[in-house]
Amino acid sequence: MSSDAVARIRELRSLIEAEAETTESSRTLSPKVADAFADAGLFHLMVPAEIGGMEADCDTIIDVLAEASYADGASGWSLMANINSTAYVAYIHPEAAREVVATKAGCAAGMFAPVGMAVKTDGGYSVQGKYQFGSGSGHSTYIGCGAIVLENGQPLPPHASGMPQTRCSFIPKENAVMMDGWDVMGLTGTGSYDYAVPEQVVDEKFSFDLFDAAPTTGGTLFHLGPIVLASICHTGWVLGVGRRAIDEIRDISNAGRARAGQAPVKEQQFFARPFAKHSLAIEAAEELNRKIYREIIATVESGQPMTHTMFERTRAASTYITEVCEEAVIWAYRNAGSKAFRNPSVLQRCMRDVSVGGRHMFVDAKNYEDLTKPLMAEG
Repeated sequence: MSSDAVARIRELRSLIEAEAETTESSRTLSPKVADAFADAGLFHLMVPAEIGGMEADCDTIIDVLAEASYADGASGWSLMANINSTAYVAYIHPEAAREVVATKAGCAAGMFAPVGMAVKTDGGYSVQGKYQFGSGSGHSTYIGCGAIVLENGQPLPPHASGMPQTRCSFIPKENAVMMDGWDVMGLTGTGSYDYAVPEQVVDEKFSFDLFDAAPTTGGTLFHLGPIVLASICHTGWVLGVGRRAIDEIRDISNAGRARAGQAPVKEQQFFARPFAKHSLAIEAAEELNRKIYREIIATVESGQPMTHTMFERTRAASTYITEVCEEAVIWAYRNAGSKAFRNPSVLQRCMRDVSVGGRHMFVDAKNYEDLTKPLMAEG
């Protein structure tokens, strides 16, 4: 099943590339690509098998997202947002989960961070809030909304970890108010719209606690928790963009790029050394991320819990590969000459996309600080 998913996304690469300009100009995923993703079952890549999904392993998730974002960063980001958000059905009641993914096009999008408010009611929660960054929401069927749980107008006591009690809910998209607001320099075609969730009661079966999530279906992967699942997805996305930028500058240089009166740039030291260095850095950062996830999965499968240090390593590692790939993309853009800024330009799009994707809160440099604390404590 896993290798089949990689084969499916590779078959779609030419379509994703052909529709990239449409995706960018319309500011949301091309309908042709969205339909192709649905037909291939890719929106359910991370959905538990017993709910009807592929339940792909960690390496496959990275491979699929790398292939999609290699073809087009915005399309890959949309797929990333959809498969990651939809994976969270593993934490809600199986009956509700099956409703969310009842069709191949059934997928979620939206912000699960604690931005809104939730109040416990009989059988559910009264939720409301205003949200941003609903990537992939243009074609999603459900919207996610994270909310601080309140009692008598005050937040409930935090978890032992110090994280707030946060209720995340799946609501049909028609129950949300989509407000657009996505006019940006990069990742333009992701449909990362603002939206509001008017006050409404959500059945408890369609919700879970973000920082105390226990899977109701699925295997080991889901025991890593929603935050780690998101880190895995970010790793796959930026890996594809980084690889594409390196291949683009290679092709531009092999086509004869040269400065007036000088030898081709590929024969000069100022180009050759950083080209090899950036290529190796991406490969090394990729292996680091895969190694960390494999070790955590092996630990959990052995019956041991994921430690705090392990958790923080996933956040820091996804931040690290994002920085490595962003540096490679910017270097490639700067050394491509006018090929990079004449439209259309894949390399220019890579630069714009990674410049925006690299600012995501999930890959903030603070993740290094959060890892340092447990590492120092181990000394």
